[in-house]
Amino acid sequence: MPPLIKIATALPAAALLGILIVASSGPANAISRIETTKTQCSAIRAALVREGAAILRYTSKKGLPIYDRYVSSSLLCPGNSVGVWASVPARDTNSCRVIACDANASDDDDFFRARPLLRITQ
Repeated sequence: MPPLIKIATALPAAALLGILIVASSGPANAISRIETTKTQCSAIRAALVREGAAILRYTSKKGLPIYDRYVSSSLLCPGNSVGVWASVPARDTNSCRVIACDANASDDDDFFRARPLLRITQ
């Protein structure tokens, strides 16, 4: 008897189903991590447009690591968060304009107010 059939007959059906689901799932798409002070602003913005989102990281003036998720469009912000313009330091400028998702910027009292669509264009 082939080894796979031996394993299949020894495992309960639910466990076998779980193994098959995990084995057949495709690879997860990892989000890019970009060190902004080593990358030009145009390359940061191009990566956001190409991938939709990325983790941007840089070191603060006090020497602490700062990182957050940034997106190419405010439509990519999860849940009730709202896209807001932000800036990060880049290799070629101190102020590279990007979009951050801010959960605190959403105003629940004004639920029906239209929010502007923010989008990075090149």
